[in-house]
Amino acid sequence: MAAETRINQPVLEHGVCDCHVHVFDDPRAFPFETTPAYAPPFSPASALITNADQSGVSHVVLVQPTPYGRNLDLMRATLKALGSRARGVGVADASCGVEGLAALKEEGVSGLRFVENLLPDGSRMPGTVPLDTFLQKLAPALAEIRMHAEVWAPLSVMLEQWLAVERAKVPIVLDHMGGFDPQLGLGHPHFQRLLGLLRDGAVWVKLAVCRRGAGIGYDAIRPFHDALVEANSERLLWATDFPFVRFAGTPPTSAQLLALFETWVTDSELRKRILLRNPVERYGFEASLAQR
Repeated sequence: MAAETRINQPVLEHGVCDCHVHVFDDPRAFPFETTPAYAPPFSPASALITNADQSGVSHVVLVQPTPYGRNLDLMRATLKALGSRARGVGVADASCGVEGLAALKEEGVSGLRFVENLLPDGSRMPGTVPLDTFLQKLAPALAEIRMHAEVWAPLSVMLEQWLAVERAKVPIVLDHMGGFDPQLGLGHPHFQRLLGLLRDGAVWVKLAVCRRGAGIGYDAIRPFHDALVEANSERLLWATDFPFVRFAGTPPTSAQLLALFETWVTDSELRKRILLRNPVERYGFEASLAQR
């Protein structure tokens, strides 16, 4: 996708925001910053839009893929192309100050991502910025610019750091349903603590069931999903993780995941809140969308 390309698509009537998608383009045009820890697919903005339109998704939140690291050229180009349909979650290191973050926000970047998930050998995933960088360096600037921090981490790791995270006074979005371990069960103290934080409005949680249900099936995840919805539907965001990189087994489709959500959440007002109104509040989409 050339940077000057602009994709104009009609806004779908029901308004659905997928709050976690990725774009991968030709590395000759948009080079990776690091050697990828996985084989990146070719999934450019045109594929994202085709998938969104076929799935019934009107808006998306782009999350910076790890191979691109701090190189946001592709994200900037995609945000420009998608216009009001998209917002972004970028990556920056401690050298990015208030002015740099303000410039990113003007381009549609709503927050920064910090990662504590490690590779199987225990090493840090290339292209990621650790939570410590947020806590020790970037939190004041994020707070001043009114951007959020998005955290991809095992729930146990996040909870170990929670007191410091809370002191940062920056909105927190947790990727992939908060990273809980479903094998530990619904009553485990870690998941119950997550529910407590959600009830208090202290965190936002992305309902990306495909990342928790891989290998064990979605039925095993439903009790956790239901508990999160019951705890505080005003702090939940629906997400797919399209195009499903590093997925064990046959990946789902975005349409299947949306249908599953609509099966599990039958109340129409709850659906509207999670699918569109919450993303409008968290990511800064046009407020008029929330009236749909």
